[in-house]
Amino acid sequence: MHRCLEIPELVASVCSHLRGSRPLEVAFEVAHPKRGDLAALARTSTVFSGHALRLIWESVTLKNLLGSLPPDCFKLITTGEGYSMKYTMQLLRPLQSSDFERVRIYAPRVKHLFSDPKSADLSSVFPSASPWLSQNMLPNLQSLHWSHDEDDFQYIHCFLAPQLTTIRIPYTSIAALTLLPSLAQRCPQLTNVLFFTRGAQDLRSPAVSAVSACVRGLHGIERLTVDMLNHAALKHLSRLSSLRGLRLGELASILPPPDDEALFPSLQTLYFSSEMASPSRFLEWANKIPLVKFTAECPAFSTADEVHRLFSAAGDGITPSSLTEFTFDNEFGSFDDASDGGDYFIRSSSLRRLFCFTNLTAVSVLSAFGINLDDATITDMARSWRHIERLEFQSYYGTPAPRATLQCLAAFPKYCPHLIKLSLAFDATIIPTAQGDLSLESLKSLDVESSPIAAARPVARFIARIFPSLTDITTLIDFLDEDPEWEADVGPQVLQYDQHWKDVAAICTPIQ
Repeated sequence: MHRCLEIPELVASVCSHLRGSRPLEVAFEVAHPKRGDLAALARTSTVFSGHALRLIWESVTLKNLLGSLPPDCFKLITTGEGYSMKYTMQLLRPLQSSDFERVRIYAPRVKHLFSDPKSADLSSVFPSASPWLSQNMLPNLQSLHWSHDEDDFQYIHCFLAPQLTTIRIPYTSIAALTLLPSLAQRCPQLTNVLFFTRGAQDLRSPAVSAVSACVRGLHGIERLTVDMLNHAALKHLSRLSSLRGLRLGELASILPPPDDEALFPSLQTLYFSSEMASPSRFLEWANKIPLVKFTAECPAFSTADEVHRLFSAAGDGITPSSLTEFTFDNEFGSFDDASDGGDYFIRSSSLRRLFCFTNLTAVSVLSAFGINLDDATITDMARSWRHIERLEFQSYYGTPAPRATLQCLAAFPKYCPHLIKLSLAFDATIIPTAQGDLSLESLKSLDVESSPIAAARPVARFIARIFPSLTDITTLIDFLDEDPEWEADVGPQVLQYDQHWKDVAAICTPIQ
């Protein structure tokens, strides 16, 4: 044996390389080739065996764990291919304690357990296996991702160990409603909890009441994902110094009156996936939260007034010095009130409400028509966000007649030395006469949306001078190209602009 293999750190590094950069990949993709490589290594080398087995079994599906049962116990039926592949485990005979000898060997290595009926149907195995499965079998289990609902949810009790720190479960079945009141007591070390629902819930529903009661019992929670909570649960969370991350859906139309003490004193990440009013209402209620990352995803296009309310609430409700990432994302929708979309064109005054966040490194706004910006606003923005690395203002339909001009790009070399990616619509039909001497080496990617352009060569010369390291120029067409019906959403002029920008991209590299 080579002396290098006597170094445990080196052996562990080799095994980690075989596993790949995504540790959970092995758990979800049963037939992943890297899993097979690790298994082969464990079988052929005693030096690598321990490390390889640890990586194979630390994150595993319940189907894989039960696959260690004797082959005469079950029949495995496979349907579908790739990510649609599903396994059905059919029991061939009743199970007994001796069948679990190999399971007991591997079980202590398991730290993260996953079970999802969409990928593995274990319904016929659960009744016979459950008497032999217990929390004692998995003494090192840290996280449990349990996606079973209705009849099979009850078998989660086999894995609810007191040392669990992470759990992900649905909460709408009757079995789940029975479990939730005692979950905090059975798993007192929970720090990361994700409750997901199947279908819309009402604030007064039994499911929301049960999950809210469970949340009130969590006193050391650090990260929580839940669709809806009642007032009592929300108020409980607002007082926790341990809470670092919160992901919410809809909020009640009226929130509880705030206390004199600071709400959410340690909250760093806030993520909303809801209608537009909920994140605005939350930030108006909980003033000066020390957020580092804020994200709002809304299921339909938001009007300019709705966006202004959200951006204003963010400016008033988040500590200015703490925020580094701001994301606002409208899912693709249609217009009910204005056929020209005028009510959906975000005002520049709304964006100015975010200029107080001087430590921003990433800003992303995806909306129907983008933001109505001019050169002065963009210059003020660049001056305010000197640490910005990714600045993306994207739209589904393109920004109509942008007021900002090609000259606005000169603000970024002057004020934003760390900028790597820029998405912005501007009018490139007028070429600036004073181009200046400053350049920005860090910028690699420029997305121009549907920016008007008349001639490629002079624009390319200007851009190549201020962004000499640029390697990628994209347009709205590149964004829409993922949709086979995108041509119905743009006119011939936008297609002409796209061709000009393709010419700019081709010219810029030789000029450099």
